[in-house]
Amino acid sequence: MDGERIWEVFRQEDEGDPMMHSGNVNAPDEELAMHYAREMYGRRGESHRLWIVAREAITELDDPDLLKPPFDRSHKKPGGYVIKHKLQAAKERAASKASE
Repeated sequence: MDGERIWEVFRQEDEGDPMMHSGNVNAPDEELAMHYAREMYGRRGESHRLWIVAREAITELDDPDLLKPPFDRSHKKPGGYVIKHKLQAAKERAASKASE
């Protein structure tokens, strides 16, 4: 298997469906990778479209610090922005000002 490269195969089952990773093939060049991918993932008509990508062309991002959201957006999550506490504090401030 000297000189073989790994090619990732993505397929679309029907028009309008998202492309999904299906697996990979080993081939020395792009042309053979296309033939192998077609044989494995398209010969029975189960694929509408195939993408064949050399694995070394894929950029991997696995640094946890880079995968964190850049801003705190907890207010957009359910329960992330609770107004009940702010409303209670405002009522207490209003009551203390009224009693002065």
